[in-house]
Amino acid sequence: MTSPGPAVSNGAASAAKPTVLLVDDHPDILKSVSRLLAFDFEVAGLATDGRQAIEAAQQVTPDIIVLDITMPGRDGFQTAKDLQRSGSRAPIVFLSMHESDDFVGHGFRSGARGYVVKTRLHEDLVMALERVLAGQLFLPSLKSLLAIDDDQSRHAVQFHPDERAFVEGVSGFVNGALKRGDVVAVASTPSIRAGLAERLKKHGWHVGESGEYGRYRASDAAQAGATVMRNGHVDRGRIQEMIDELEAWGGANAERPGSRVARLGDIAGQRLVNGNAHAAIELEHQWGEMTRARPFLTVCCYPSGANAFPQLCAEHDAVGYTAEDPTRDLFA
Repeated sequence: MTSPGPAVSNGAASAAKPTVLLVDDHPDILKSVSRLLAFDFEVAGLATDGRQAIEAAQQVTPDIIVLDITMPGRDGFQTAKDLQRSGSRAPIVFLSMHESDDFVGHGFRSGARGYVVKTRLHEDLVMALERVLAGQLFLPSLKSLLAIDDDQSRHAVQFHPDERAFVEGVSGFVNGALKRGDVVAVASTPSIRAGLAERLKKHGWHVGESGEYGRYRASDAAQAGATVMRNGHVDRGRIQEMIDELEAWGGANAERPGSRVARLGDIAGQRLVNGNAHAAIELEHQWGEMTRARPFLTVCCYPSGANAFPQLCAEHDAVGYTAEDPTRDLFA
């Protein structure tokens, strides 16, 4: 184990920062990540393998741990379990080159609360640590939700920089949900619905831009949003009706027992864009509360840099972010 040295320490100012332990067998990555995190976190220790990680966690008791997966000896999955058995209570965020569903699912089943792909290190890592420390999961992609668990209700939020990223971010998730046998209800703008329908065709799903089509249906977010509002406030009774109707439709169309209703779109997001942040947050709160015990997997979509960002995240149990250029190799 090595210490980060004085470069990442800033006297009394750093004392208030959350402390982080970095574990990776590549020294260059440890240096890069240390520099990236130094402004927002105190890097309390560095380790290059699982054994050092256990020792460091006991010595520095970090607030959070960033852990590589592919390491010599015990890999990150095994190390995560070893850390938990050793008594460490620090949440773990995996940082890995692997972004397959198998790796992501295994990562969360190993006890991690976040997963960041190294090619999106600069876009995602700080946000991931902040969200995990705030109590949410941080996902490398929306379809990761399907790899984490099969039957839990979830209320997730996705942030995207533009319409293309919106469609890219949700298309893989919708494809995975349909393949799993879930029913999918989308509520968004006409252009988003058209773009998603076009992408789904490439996966073999010939869905319509609106109306119902088997286990998939799409509707207009503005119209749906108008039905749940009364005098500028959310109508709880109308939300209940919407949830009941979706659950009944899902039960009638799901392919297998245990299937969920995957509900995604930007109904609340449009309230925010139109300047009614209070309504957006109230809608998120009511929806999350009312679907918590139901077989719902809800994904709410917002533009990056949305107002009331912390409050929006706090209403969800999982957070994802679609970067503008997710394929750029930051270590090239």
